[in-house]
Amino acid sequence: MSEYKLTYFDGRGRAELTRLIFVAANVQFEDEIFPFAEWPGKYRAETPLGQVPYLTLNGEKIPQSIAYSRMLAKRFNIAGGDEIEQMRLQNTHYLREFDETSQDHDALMKKFTREEVPMHLERIEKIVNLYGNEGFSVGNSMKWSDLHVYDIASSMLKFDANILDKFSKIKAICRTVESNE
Repeated sequence: MSEYKLTYFDGRGRAELTRLIFVAANVQFEDEIFPFAEWPGKYRAETPLGQVPYLTLNGEKIPQSIAYSRMLAKRFNIAGGDEIEQMRLQNTHYLREFDETSQDHDALMKKFTREEVPMHLERIEKIVNLYGNEGFSVGNSMKWSDLHVYDIASSMLKFDANILDKFSKIKAICRTVESNE
């Protein structure tokens, strides 16, 4: 049995950053996924705050995916080398995530992709220009922020295949993450 268990619906959503961190760090984890139809009955009552995802670590169910993702990134040495670098990593956390189980998910995502995403991508591109190097959001090695940028950008590509055309730095980050074994 793995030391880590991640529990979430059968989709990417808020659990994907954590999954990417585990994979990038080459750390085994149990990925407990379930269909949304089982949420109200079996799973909701078991959650710490009535929401998913949550991480089970040493028997403790831990809520809030960004908080435990950052903890795991630090544990696995992909959280930045010092306080300044760690602060810079926080600046890439612009794009919000969506509930993939929403009945209006596709319509909401298309509207969000068209109206808000370009502004957020421009900000991330500027931050990467300030702090990153070719293929990395901050510094010159993979950090959790690269995984986060990749997760969000790859989700946006499903709704607009050309959305990254103006953002060469973000595209380079995606290539870096995709080339990681």
